[in-house]
Amino acid sequence: MAEKQTILEEGTEFDGVVKSKCAIMVSGQLKGQISAPALTITQSGMVNGKVKVSQLKSQGEISGEIDADSVELSGRVSDQTRISAKTIEVKLNQSNSKLQMTFGNCELNVGDKAGKTMPEMPAAADKGRKDAPPPVN
Repeated sequence: MAEKQTILEEGTEFDGVVKSKCAIMVSGQLKGQISAPALTITQSGMVNGKVKVSQLKSQGEISGEIDADSVELSGRVSDQTRISAKTIEVKLNQSNSKLQMTFGNCELNVGDKAGKTMPEMPAAADKGRKDAPPPVN
């Protein structure tokens, strides 16, 4: 028997709270708070909001606050998007003979402590500048 899946088809728009115990596939437009074990966004799909999933695969457009263990991106990440994940994989799409992946002005947090504030870097020897690269040993 195939695994159950919640599907939002192309041409369908939903705005609200979605909590699912099974994977969600979005080909339409989903806005709001999304919670599920997995979320797949197809090329025609768009998700905007606060997303909490274990696995995210996006070929479409995402925006908002994304919190996931594993993220696979091959679509478009809109401006003002924050993605926190243990792993992020970026795949290039081939469209019109071009390979591309589009990121807007967004924030990516990757690793075990994704989403937590990073400690301030110690002042570098280069006139106390914090943006200078660390010394190489």
